[in-house]
Amino acid sequence: MSAISSSRLLNFFVFAFVLFHVRLCSALYPVQQIYQFPNNTVVQNLAVRPDGSILTTLVVPTPELYLIQPNAKKPNPQLIYRFNASALTGITQTSPDVFYVTVGTVTSTDQIYRAVPNGSALYRVAFTRRNRDKPQIRKIATLPQVRIPNGLTSTAAGDRLISADTNTGLVFTIDAATTAPVAASMNVFGKIPVDPVTGIAKNSTASVVSRALPPSRGYDDFALTPRGDVAFVASSGGGFIERVDLETGQQEIVAGKINSTEIAQPTSAAFGKQGRKTVLYVTTEGRFSQPINGKIFGGQVLAIEVPKNAL
Repeated sequence: MSAISSSRLLNFFVFAFVLFHVRLCSALYPVQQIYQFPNNTVVQNLAVRPDGSILTTLVVPTPELYLIQPNAKKPNPQLIYRFNASALTGITQTSPDVFYVTVGTVTSTDQIYRAVPNGSALYRVAFTRRNRDKPQIRKIATLPQVRIPNGLTSTAAGDRLISADTNTGLVFTIDAATTAPVAASMNVFGKIPVDPVTGIAKNSTASVVSRALPPSRGYDDFALTPRGDVAFVASSGGGFIERVDLETGQQEIVAGKINSTEIAQPTSAAFGKQGRKTVLYVTTEGRFSQPINGKIFGGQVLAIEVPKNAL
């Protein structure tokens, strides 16, 4: 077989694979920008409070926690706290208005991040009825085993936290000091069975659900639907949000597009409500590391309306 015909056959198989596993949503979900931070700002993660307001974490230029009222006419982020670290990364809510956040200390050369030993830590952020905008914040522990903490969640009871380590590809149960290796590279979305009480992996075998669609440089954080069978995943670098069926692995681009500032390098997602509508709140890196036509843009907080049949 000639080189040309072999190339055409290979392209056909690649096209057929993508066509079978991936489809573009017939009508992309509408995207509303709630707020855009200044240039050279990277918004890494978010959590939705019981009152509907949003907590966002920044990694660039400073590790700061902000509060945003998404339904305000002109949302204006309120600085809650500036941490003594170089990056504020994961955040999770363990009980109403009680959150935990992770910080990391890294050095950066040419946008390559290197962890500083013993530079990661866990903090507790607790709002009260008297202080709805000024939470009590205290350091819980240093995390010597975690190099660059990123995603953060908790068990059903909220007493054990689970953190992903971007640097090592490990998942940590923080208070149990137990690790579970996962097949986590820059372009893989995987899953591993975890005990809902202890937060410890049931086995060491992880399965790959999907791989990031080109030209994305990989996945970042995600949000699960209430039933837990579908994930809405931030496709970092791709400029879009993927809806991924956890059972079949079928991928669907539902919002955003390549080389667009509408969703500028998404980093995380979380579900919330705007009236009766279910929305997917998304944070972005902006065009900090991948400018469009030489221009950079600040990180964003977005709201994407999700239809009921997609949940």
